[in-house]
Amino acid sequence: MGQQNQPYPRGGQQRGGGGRDQRANEPRVQVPAEDTKKIIVDGDVELLVKWAEEIGKQLASRDVNLSTNQIRNVFGAVRQIQLRWDKPDSPTAEQAYRDAMLLRPKMAYFAVREQKGKGGSRGTDGMEILQSNLEPALVLVGENSQPHHDRFQRFVEYFEAIVAYHKKYGGRE
Repeated sequence: MGQQNQPYPRGGQQRGGGGRDQRANEPRVQVPAEDTKKIIVDGDVELLVKWAEEIGKQLASRDVNLSTNQIRNVFGAVRQIQLRWDKPDSPTAEQAYRDAMLLRPKMAYFAVREQKGKGGSRGTDGMEILQSNLEPALVLVGENSQPHHDRFQRFVEYFEAIVAYHKKYGGRE
């Protein structure tokens, strides 16, 4: 990946320092809307991997420290929806689409609950980072109030890749 595709929208990256995590002063990872659209609508797998790694890495960093349980709670709900949606002619497919759209307020709730649980500390906003990057993808899944099964599958792949990179970079149990 070239230098022109910096994963952070503002500011420079600070790396090094003998293995110490120096990302605390860096801006949060926020995937540009056009990249989210390329991932979800067009199926750009290279962008999916690039952004999933950046998000997963930040979610596992010490200043964010999102636990595996926290991220798996949401991902588990996504997997349940996927199982129901994969049966296109069944009545559960329409409900699965509705449940997918209702993930948006559910993630917002988890983000607020995390902040309150940590006493409002700004260094612990992992669910907020996850929500701010996944919600635009969910909007594209239900664009124009139309369920897009293929887009949901790409959303699941994207989320799964974030979970994998979170684990790779030491996301805590």
